[in-house]
Order: sequence, then C-alpha cells, then structure tokens
Amino acid sequence: MSLGIAHLVHANVVCSDFDRSYDFYTRLLGGRVLGAPFEFDAGADFMSILGVTGPTRCKAALLTWSDDDRATYVDLLHFAGGGAAAPRTPTNAGLARLAFRVRDIAETLAFIEEHRIPLVGGPVTLTPLRGRVRPVLAIRDPDGTLINLMQFPELTEQP
Repeated sequence: MSLGIAHLVHANVVCSDFDRSYDFYTRLLGGRVLGAPFEFDAGADFMSILGVTGPTRCKAALLTWSDDDRATYVDLLHFAGGGAAAPRTPTNAGLARLAFRVRDIAETLAFIEEHRIPLVGGPVTLTPLRGRVRPVLAIRDPDGTLINLMQFPELTEQP
C-alpha cells in the first residue's frame, strides 16, 4: 500500500525579493504565469500546513513551462517580513535544486552568456541511465537556488 500519490503538483520557491525573482523565472527562464501574480493574507490554516506560526502578508505567482495548466508548476512565494536567503549548497538536506528540460543546450548557454547570468557549472554531459545522455549546465536563481538546465537529445518533441 502507498499514499496513492498520482502527480507532483508543485515545488515551492520562497524568495526574498518577489519582483527580482519573478523577473528571473519569467523573463530569463521563460515561465508562464497561471492567472496573474496575487497577494493574500496568510491565515492560520495556510500557516499551519507550512508548520509556521502567525499570520503574514504574502505575494505569489504560479509558474509553468507547459501548455497544460494541469502540469507541475513552481509556486513562487514571498512572505512580507521574511528572512534573507539562506546559504545553500547542493549537499544540504532538503530540496537541493530545480531541473528544467531545454530544447538546445548550446542555445541556452548562449542566452545565459548574453544576459550575463553567472554559470555555476557546465555544460557537462551526464549519463544518468544507460543510453540517456544529458548535456547539463547549472545556474542559480536570485536567492541561490540551484537550477539545472538539461537537454534530452533522445526526445524529439518540444519540452
């Protein structure tokens, strides 16, 4: 028996500066907003499922890289009065990185260089499973979350 999980709904990225992160994820990474960015007062119910106390004002945007609005999305969230970005390394316990599939790693690298986005590493070629070659490079979002950009050469359809 399992929990009966059917689909990964979203990954939550908490940011220290909503506008800066929103620009990064939409303009630079090409995320599409589901609806529009919104603000809300996070009450006791919302805060209880996060395991934190006290109400706060939040700003959020739900971002997808799919034409299907039911696909997994990134929940970009800012808490008013929230803390600064925590130092992050890929070896810390917890969510270590987000990975996005790109159409062409060379074009992606050219875009990164043109927009002067600091490159963490790569491009390198990884083979996570036999016969599945993955050109990969890494960047960070404005708060330091590691972002892997990966090409899947064996897939002929668009990401």
